[in-house]
Amino acid sequence: MAMQENSFCNRMATIPTVATRLVAIILAISASITVAELKPEPIPNVKSIATPYPATYAVVQDFAFSGLIDSKFSVVDTHSRRFMGMMSAGQFATINFSVPRQKFYVGETVHSRGARGIREDLITVYDFENLAIVAEIELPPKRMNVVTKKASTAITDDDKFLLVFNMNPATSVTVIDLDSEQVVGEIQTPGCTLLYPDNARGFFTLCGNGGLVHITLDDQGNESNRWSSEVFNDIDNDPLSEKAERIGDTWYLITYKGEVQPIHVDGKHPRIGKRWWLANKAERDNNWRPAAWHGKATHQNGQLWVAMTPNGYNGSHKDPASHVWQYDVATQKRTNTTELKTPALSITVSQGTADDPPRLLVVNIAAALDIYEAQTGQYIHSIPALGDTPYMVHAID
Repeated sequence: MAMQENSFCNRMATIPTVATRLVAIILAISASITVAELKPEPIPNVKSIATPYPATYAVVQDFAFSGLIDSKFSVVDTHSRRFMGMMSAGQFATINFSVPRQKFYVGETVHSRGARGIREDLITVYDFENLAIVAEIELPPKRMNVVTKKASTAITDDDKFLLVFNMNPATSVTVIDLDSEQVVGEIQTPGCTLLYPDNARGFFTLCGNGGLVHITLDDQGNESNRWSSEVFNDIDNDPLSEKAERIGDTWYLITYKGEVQPIHVDGKHPRIGKRWWLANKAERDNNWRPAAWHGKATHQNGQLWVAMTPNGYNGSHKDPASHVWQYDVATQKRTNTTELKTPALSITVSQGTADDPPRLLVVNIAAALDIYEAQTGQYIHSIPALGDTPYMVHAID
């Protein structure tokens, strides 16, 4: 018994010695580690974006369908997939930009108590370099509050005037001088909607009777001439979609069933061009139709991209698109077909450079931006998590 007690006591006596050695080792290791102190981040901490922007930049609009009073525009680099910055906006926002002026023009409507109260319409001006607000242009409280449409606003081809379409409920156009950043007038457009600039200092607007009205502006932004076309838009049977894209002096509008309508704006008045079909007879019999929120894109080398869906029906024009078809508008022939990785809500195409070929940019139903090679349709990569409901993409080149 005595021997057992002595053995137990000896083992207990060694425990403090082992513990002491462990503590010494830990202290020695800790002493050899240099602890880097984090410096406080300055507030505010504003970064600038190098300008001019490269051809890889784009703006993705989060329409914020689940909370319309708080939309936003994200500036992203489609090459590096980097998020460059963001501009906040009110409800039913629009965006235009002027590369020569290095400015964004965001149209928005806000209310004094969030979702209610006194209404205020304005164009908020941001610079490219800092995405900082440099001006606010107050508008008459009548700008059209609808889901995002590119043709709700426009800048004239000479970069002189910003046009804002109004509907409250009468239709008109507010004219803003971009030199003074002041409202200089309002033009009445009864029965006609949206804005499509010509190659000078004018625009046309689509009318409910199936025709269009073309309006020319003088140096002060006043209406100097008005011209009405014959009826060419079959409103009852197969109307033109208001989603349009332009190549040079020609706008390309497309009917819901897929017939392309060129409108030339290279003269004193617009000329209604000859129509042609996107799909052949067999494809039309299988109901291939244009689709997506804004499913058209163009490149200035004469190419047109259209988002398409099979099994179309009356009302399918805003369904997500499973494919994008590419055309040479000179020959009116399809040159490529791309089956999308994820169905599209909207598309656009960057104009590209010699070092960076054009890219097809696709806002998809998973709230991400997919990037494809525009000429081949080869998928490159994606930029995820661009908001609640990103519905539109704009290339900045």
